Amino acid sequence: MKIRKLFMLLGLLLLPALFNSCQHPLGYSVLLWDLPEHNLQDGQLVKVYFKSNISHTYIAGIPKSRERFEIPLWQISKPTSKKKALKAFEAYNEYLHKYGKIKVDGLPVRKEPVNTSKQVYRLHKDEIVKILYKGDGQDVMVGKNKKLPGDWLCVLTEGGSRGWCFSYNLSIFETDATGAIVSGEVEETQATNEDTLLNQILEAKWYPDYYARLLKDNMIDLETIKLNYGFDTGISSGKIQVNIPGKYHSASYAGAEKIRDNTYSLIGTLFQIMVRNKDTIVVNYAARDGSQEAYTFITLDSDLNLDEIIENEKERRNNLMNELYKVVSFNSQNYGQLVFNSGKTFTWSGYSLLVPSVIPSSAKGRGTVSMKYLPGANLKSKYDGVLTFKFEGIQDEINFLYKLSNDGLNLESLDSNSIKDNIAVSRDTNPIVMFFNK
Repeated sequence: MKIRKLFMLLGLLLLPALFNSCQHPLGYSVLLWDLPEHNLQDGQLVKVYFKSNISHTYIAGIPKSRERFEIPLWQISKPTSKKKALKAFEAYNEYLHKYGKIKVDGLPVRKEPVNTSKQVYRLHKDEIVKILYKGDGQDVMVGKNKKLPGDWLCVLTEGGSRGWCFSYNLSIFETDATGAIVSGEVEETQATNEDTLLNQILEAKWYPDYYARLLKDNMIDLETIKLNYGFDTGISSGKIQVNIPGKYHSASYAGAEKIRDNTYSLIGTLFQIMVRNKDTIVVNYAARDGSQEAYTFITLDSDLNLDEIIENEKERRNNLMNELYKVVSFNSQNYGQLVFNSGKTFTWSGYSLLVPSVIPSSAKGRGTVSMKYLPGANLKSKYDGVLTFKFEGIQDEINFLYKLSNDGLNLESLDSNSIKDNIAVSRDTNPIVMFFNK
């Protein structure tokens, strides 16, 4: 037993030597990021002996040295011949030992040196990147004709992501082999309440301010409450967007910087954010024609599921329509016969008493019907909803407040002036009230 243990111990001691003697080196690489614990800087040639796909590292060392060290795969160039490795690194010489410190939170690293290119990584304020080389890219514009000063730089993040970043928001500095800064200006920053607030603002999901009122009153207007309405800061998507009914503005995201108390500029765009509090912001948009626009946005309580709220409202309206479809026809001695079809269409005959006061004479007795509008808070207890008829032959829609009962259908004419922001806020002054038997 002791002899067996002795042989096992000798085997373990000899294994590294046997491995090193049999394993051929993978080639040579150039260090892309300082390795201060080994007193090495970027640009140093290393000999690569082994690659571990499990730990995602190389085993490398300095040529003609017995020292071996582990290094992440992203931290050196791809192993090749010594000549090819040195040749490939020539492109990096201009920014040898040069790093950048990020000035603003959310600065994107892009796939190509273009401000609309796909975002491959998002940098945080004070994060450090290695600058590899400069490239030719698309100008970044501020306003109509002004170029943002700076260059497109290919950078490497400490996690191994690589892409293009515009230098305007970088503080560039140079290091020595110990990692100490030897030249360049790096702004000393510290986490402040304002920085924390800015991060919260950029990360939040923003909705039009009228959502708060409509949701509180349970007025789920499907025309103005939509998942894509709101303000996207661009920090995740790479695209700043103001999307509200009748208005759409967009720009590529390039970072945010403070310009005065509680006000931030979205760099390279026509947008500014004024922070009222962590739940309310005002987005100012300076159009190229000189006009100014301002929009207020809010956050919603985390327990509110807007997607579910919208789907529930769609289901509610569909259920109401289905109740109308169940009836073969609705008949009135004065106002004719009305039939609702499951394809959201209708036929209506014998409505001559409504012409032309309610229905134009050019209207044909068929068309589509929908629940486009909602009854206001003062009408909800008396009516099931608002039916919107689109007759063939006319452009205008015809609206009626309605109530379905066991006996039949009540319709009440509703003038368009009684509808505000897709809500029927009042009855007509002199409405025509109709009743149809089932």
